[in-house]
Amino acid sequence: MKNENRSQYFQSIARHFLKLRGSPFFLSSKELHIIETWEKMKIPLQVVLEGVDRAFEKNSLKRARKGKILSLVFCNLQVLRAFEQFRDRRVGSKNNEVGQEKKREKAIAEVKRFLENTPLEVDYLREVFVLVLRRLSCRNINEEELEQREREIEELLFEKASDIEKDEIRREILAEYEFAEKEEFQRVFKLRLLKHLREMYKIPYVSLYYY
Repeated sequence: MKNENRSQYFQSIARHFLKLRGSPFFLSSKELHIIETWEKMKIPLQVVLEGVDRAFEKNSLKRARKGKILSLVFCNLQVLRAFEQFRDRRVGSKNNEVGQEKKREKAIAEVKRFLENTPLEVDYLREVFVLVLRRLSCRNINEEELEQREREIEELLFEKASDIEKDEIRREILAEYEFAEKEEFQRVFKLRLLKHLREMYKIPYVSLYYY
């Protein structure tokens, strides 16, 4: 996603959500992180906005719950559901719907590809991916475990990244953004570094959400 499109993506989601929520008129670091996650999953802007709208509509229908949605994070489930429906609509046929089994097969293929051609620079990931392949080969998929493995992979990537790679990303984001808080900088820095490393070494995702 180009920088101008990326900026529009973030700003449009933030503006739409803040309009529905009201004050305070800013997003927390967790909310920015969830937008980064949607972007990484390539969820179209209109689909995200649709999911946010659904979250507010469902919340307003729950009469026993009088409070407002205070965080964009609470919209995540509806955004993911809207994305799933969007992909199903694009397929256009029940026979071609992307079901759980199809996702599993695609994930297995990607993990096998990575294990067969693991770059030496990220050879330390092999053990985790072997465990992931074993889990994906089981009939019953444990999504929570796959999410845990996803976090483990990203922690290893961040920990093992070279100083040269970190300095490159640090300069890149400081040229693009101004940060009011160190915590916000660290969050954006980590996300950008992980994205850079995954693309460079063609590291597949293991959560079925990405397939």
